[in-house]
Amino acid sequence: MMTQFNTIKQQQAQRILELFAIARQRYLDTGGNPQRTPSGLKEDDYMTDEERQEALVLGRQIFSQEYIDNTARSIKYPPVES
Repeated sequence: MMTQFNTIKQQQAQRILELFAIARQRYLDTGGNPQRTPSGLKEDDYMTDEERQEALVLGRQIFSQEYIDNTARSIKYPPVES
């Protein structure tokens, strides 16, 4: 049972990495700086809406809510400009 669980987690992790690789290639194909990464915000993540939604669902399946909450608290977000 645990092996099947781990296999599913590995497949989910592999898929999310594929989505990030696709987005990264789009970024580079549009002339993006290979030394920089996009912000990751919508419209600057180079993902389609469907890919973004799939990545969010996979992320929630891979990582516990506690991990997500702790990570979100530790991120220093830039100020929002009006």
